[in-house]
Amino acid sequence: MESKEKKPKTYLMVFKSFQQSLSIFLKETGLHGLKFVGDATLSIWERSFFLISFVAAFILTLNLILNIYEKWNSTPVIIGISPHATSILKMPFPAITICNMNQVQRSKVDHYQEGSHESDLLKVLCSDESLDNEESADAEINSFYTSLANNSLRISDFVVNHSQPCDQMLRFCRFSGIEYKCDNIFRHIVTDEGLCCVFNFMPPERLYKRHAQNLTTKLDFEYVSWDPETGYPKTLPNRYYPRSAVGSGITMGFSVVLDAQLNEYYCSSTNGPGFKVFFHNPITMPDMKDEGLVVGIGYEMNFRLEASRSEAMPSIRSISINNRQCVFMDEKKLLYHNHYSRRNCEKECYAKFLYESCACIPHKYPQIYSNASICTVGDTICIRRASRVENASRSSKCSKQCLPSCFDLSYMADALYLPLAKRDFRIENAIVANINKSYLLDNIAVVNFYYRETAYYGSMKNVYIGFTEFLSNIGGVMGLFMGFSVISLAEMFYFLVVKPISELIAWKRGKLIENKLNSSNANKGQEFLKYNQNIWYTRELYPKGITSKTIHYSPHSEKEVFNPRKGKIIKALK
Repeated sequence: MESKEKKPKTYLMVFKSFQQSLSIFLKETGLHGLKFVGDATLSIWERSFFLISFVAAFILTLNLILNIYEKWNSTPVIIGISPHATSILKMPFPAITICNMNQVQRSKVDHYQEGSHESDLLKVLCSDESLDNEESADAEINSFYTSLANNSLRISDFVVNHSQPCDQMLRFCRFSGIEYKCDNIFRHIVTDEGLCCVFNFMPPERLYKRHAQNLTTKLDFEYVSWDPETGYPKTLPNRYYPRSAVGSGITMGFSVVLDAQLNEYYCSSTNGPGFKVFFHNPITMPDMKDEGLVVGIGYEMNFRLEASRSEAMPSIRSISINNRQCVFMDEKKLLYHNHYSRRNCEKECYAKFLYESCACIPHKYPQIYSNASICTVGDTICIRRASRVENASRSSKCSKQCLPSCFDLSYMADALYLPLAKRDFRIENAIVANINKSYLLDNIAVVNFYYRETAYYGSMKNVYIGFTEFLSNIGGVMGLFMGFSVISLAEMFYFLVVKPISELIAWKRGKLIENKLNSSNANKGQEFLKYNQNIWYTRELYPKGITSKTIHYSPHSEKEVFNPRKGKIIKALK
């Protein structure tokens, strides 16, 4: 029964203490309107009015805070113009890939007999329409497919040995006002358009984690490390690549004279003769079939370049990758490429899909597995079947995870063209001037690449609303509508939590002392309680009207003193 009686007393004590603390809090708090709610001199209607006003302000404040949080959570990154311009001296001149639309030279393939493996490969390379008639009932087509399935030739090897080499296509090269031998600045590269020539491109040992199958030829320059995030090293050698431009304008750009050798055309990748050119990031493999720009024979093409640079502040690293929608170089590693980019990631995804479908990887895709074989002509049917539109959803699952790089460099250009000279008069380029006019108009093209400006402003990704701004916005709203501050939290915690608990502890300690006195000396205990029955608070928590002082009990020569701080009775002389 005693324990049941103690519980209601304890609850009553806690309730009264909380009620008293709440009353003090309402009178002393700085929150708008609560002083009037706790003012006993006002009528119940007046106090109710201020209570309703406070609740309405609280609900409105809560709604505004939710709006601020939603904006902070849904738009963590803002993209603006970079506050500083980037000089063209601090960025590489674009890598330039040039391809002849002629897939193979006629003089190198004319001797192959119909029905041979080489002849079947040429049909595949030149996109014979019969490859699309896989379900045809024609006996000749079925025989071709049977022959194709047993063909073990590699398209990449065949293209390297039978296409126009760079030393025949490139007649003249000039960069930054200095004339170079084209073989010293160009290398061969196998793309989806066949054998091409590339300038200012990273070497394969730096681009890929394993030996590259689609690059040949070493250059007479010293390689330096570069990527869009870290840029060039502080010290650079005299002859290095990827090289940067030394100025703007056509004289400080890159010029090349191209020879199509029209008499060597066997099959074109388009509907006519000419070239495809593409200017791209020095660490990104070009996609010539889809993005290459056509250069016609008998014309001079001028490409005025503009650099488009994307940057990011280090502060956005604290935001999750899915929320900021970009990836830093060290955050995601690829299987084959040393440098992350969205294009490289998507190519690896598609290579993985083709390997799962056909157990091989085509030559134009990254060799993501060291034990994977390069597709042969016999695998062409499987590759074309896997590349159909109905299978696009399977290949796109991986590609959806390929986000853009936080740092990137790309190039845009305006194209201007004019026909080459048809009559005999003096022209600027001596190489072009000495070429026969008939041959010039049927085979030659001149291409110029140059910057329009010496510096460009890129885009900058930054935190839209940082944590400091987020707190400032919330604090401003709560201060405006409720007068709330950090100290208000401390007041609420003290008056509504700390003070009631402290008083409960002090009350229980007083009850414990009372029980000890009753058991040791009933008479002294009763007389002590007579004088001290209301004193059980600690010194810091005494209610108003009760002072903390030493209580004397002196029926004999000695006096007993109760010290509330120590929670026990001590003896002292009178």
